[in-house]
Amino acid sequence: MSLTPLLWSLLPLLCLFTECEGTQRVEGQQLVDSCLCEVDTTLWDFPAQMFENVSDTVQTCRDSLEKLQAQVLLTDRKMPKITATVQNITDRLRAFQYLNSNSLYHALHLRQLNKELEELEKDIKTTHHSGPNAQTKGLTQEVGKVREEVKDMQKKNVFNLETVRENLRSMRNRLESCRTIHSQFRSNCSQRLMTNISSPVVTKLNPYGKSYPSGSWGRETKPDSPESYWVQPLVSSSKHGNVVRHYHSFEDFMASRNAQDVPVASSYSHSNAIQGPGSLLYGEAMYYQCYNTGELCRYDMRTHAVTRKLLPNAGFSNQFPYCYYSCRDWTDIDLSADEMGLWVLYATERSHGNLVVSRLEAESLNVTNTWTTRLFKKAATNAFMVCGVLYATRYDSRYREEVFYAFDTLTGKEDNTLSIPLEKVGDGVANLHYNPVDRMLYMYNDYYLMSYRPYF
Repeated sequence: MSLTPLLWSLLPLLCLFTECEGTQRVEGQQLVDSCLCEVDTTLWDFPAQMFENVSDTVQTCRDSLEKLQAQVLLTDRKMPKITATVQNITDRLRAFQYLNSNSLYHALHLRQLNKELEELEKDIKTTHHSGPNAQTKGLTQEVGKVREEVKDMQKKNVFNLETVRENLRSMRNRLESCRTIHSQFRSNCSQRLMTNISSPVVTKLNPYGKSYPSGSWGRETKPDSPESYWVQPLVSSSKHGNVVRHYHSFEDFMASRNAQDVPVASSYSHSNAIQGPGSLLYGEAMYYQCYNTGELCRYDMRTHAVTRKLLPNAGFSNQFPYCYYSCRDWTDIDLSADEMGLWVLYATERSHGNLVVSRLEAESLNVTNTWTTRLFKKAATNAFMVCGVLYATRYDSRYREEVFYAFDTLTGKEDNTLSIPLEKVGDGVANLHYNPVDRMLYMYNDYYLMSYRPYF
């Protein structure tokens, strides 16, 4: 586009700053037949300097306009990608919406805090009266100090309820340890935390082939029970199952012979069917999450009887699955066993999605003790118990997991500085548990059955 028409159109504007439209009045001298006068013709000179300045301004404006137009075009091209990124983040955050709706990041209501404090005071008093020791005495003194702090907060109207609640959680965990764990227990099997894990001792494609990427497997986990091995595959989009394949020896398992398929329910949609890969064989009974509920099921392999029990407040159906790199569906409730007995790992809304550890009575499925950790369950790919210590894993790469966290139910203390490598052959870890009989770890890893030896 030529600037000439635009510049010529500016001439009238330039004339406004001159006297080109005016006239001069001068005095002259009469000489015979003529008049002599002096006229200053510079008043009508073209304002060249001003014209040049305006021309430069117009060029600058044009350059700026072209630059702005280029930026707009670039933004238009990038907008679909930006929109997709925002939508992706929105979708990922939707799973955590309950945190906002349940006011995780706001102070607790004082009434709720007082209720939790009263329950803790009552439990500490009962435990101290039934078996007084230095730990229960210390807890009695601590809870008394917390009570005074709460009263002081009420008087001054200055609240730090989340900190108080964290103190209550810590004291509750220590109380649970005092009530059930013998003071000399640690010397039996957990002198120190896990330090390393061997390379896979067993790596075997599951007997059903690559149509079954999720499930669980292992060896009978209760001491003094007959040796046996089992595989439990999940069907229906790796969600449900109703059959446990049972082997009476390690040789039969490795050779895939003499297998016995045991149905725990008439179909995978039956109310007693299995949901998720958190199953475990303990004391010749299969323990698992019942179909589409927050209940635990116990199937007796000898009598074929099924026992059901509600796991209080437990999230289920992908409310609190294991995640980290990507979520593993239907892993809300996870059974585990160690030298202390049977455990269940899960999360609740009350714990704000943090991992909860509960000890179970094997026959009745009653919860006898519960500890709440500070580990967000969706920040781990799996977890297992060893000697009363909870260990959690996270994704490191396609061929490696990392044990990064430990919670000791004996002391209530946590360690998130671990970095223990765990080899694997695929991305997903459906199930990982410890066996106190042979002291091995068992993993169901994307179609493959693997075992390892931990070192302490």
